[in-house]
Amino acid sequence: MKIAIDVSELRPGAIGGVATSVRLLLNALHRYGGPDVELLAVAPFACEIPRGIRFVATGGTSNLAFWRSSRALRQAVNGVDLFHSPVTAFPRLNGVPCTATVHELPFVVSPRLEGPLRGVAQRRWMRRAVSDCRRLFAPSFATRRQVESLHPEAASLLEVVPHPSPPAPSWEARDHDGSLLFVGRLDRRKGVAELMRGAASWPGPIRLAGPHTALARRRVLEAAHRAGVAERVTFLGAVSASDLDDLYGRACVVALPSFSEGFGFPVLEAVARGVPIVVGRGTGAEEVAGEVGLAVDVMQPEAVAYTLARAATDEHRAFVRRRGPARALLFTARRTARGYREGFLRALGD
Repeated sequence: MKIAIDVSELRPGAIGGVATSVRLLLNALHRYGGPDVELLAVAPFACEIPRGIRFVATGGTSNLAFWRSSRALRQAVNGVDLFHSPVTAFPRLNGVPCTATVHELPFVVSPRLEGPLRGVAQRRWMRRAVSDCRRLFAPSFATRRQVESLHPEAASLLEVVPHPSPPAPSWEARDHDGSLLFVGRLDRRKGVAELMRGAASWPGPIRLAGPHTALARRRVLEAAHRAGVAERVTFLGAVSASDLDDLYGRACVVALPSFSEGFGFPVLEAVARGVPIVVGRGTGAEEVAGEVGLAVDVMQPEAVAYTLARAATDEHRAFVRRRGPARALLFTARRTARGYREGFLRALGD
């Protein structure tokens, strides 16, 4: 079974949940996909690909929309059995069946989370995906519900396959410094402005780690000023893996208060290290956290404040130290590879 995978999300320096998921999926399929699985990674430009996987940089345009309909791509994947796109934008390849991963659809929760233009584009891609793809993979049941709310007819296409946990360095429990940590982009859907309101009574530092635009920073900073916590907020931007590990080690609580979250790698990164996590209710992050996470209605500042305080108690921190690492270990590369392999086989059998 020869499978071509679009790896354009892995351009040099790429960060974020989608890039992480593509990297982990390639590793999982390479190690556990089975001896009959042959992987071909394709992109229009050089990418950072795990060792041992064949990669073809097709060249030509670097505009992904044009590349996905290009002759260079069709030539590169000639002879493959199936093409997988890790996003809902995918090519039409003259008889080659396609599958795609749907990470999340924030516009289903609220159009304002990503703006009307982004919502229109996502709706268009989803219509194409439901019409043309043999299988659609979702990392959580939350994402599956979002897809089915738009396209009930997609139920028979959907496969819920969680991402594997990122590798966590060996880590020993240590004293925290009272900090509240957020990891991710400062997009509206992440609920960081709402977190500022809920953190008005948080006594320690508030650290925000992840890339952000000037506009997003201004929006969050304004919310922090209104909540009276601006002097305690630090915008760290993108950080290295070693610095991120140190931030987790110093954190009293990690918060991912998203309105929409398809999965949430920071959840696994936190609980693998025994650090409490607070997540948005009804999201994929709540599913990932399971019993070791605390879920909250992000729009209720009093509830957010109460949940953060509860997460910071000695009792809850001890509970997460005991149960968190085991929770993270449930999300294995073998499990992900098996789920995708089974979905690919069903796609080819349709």
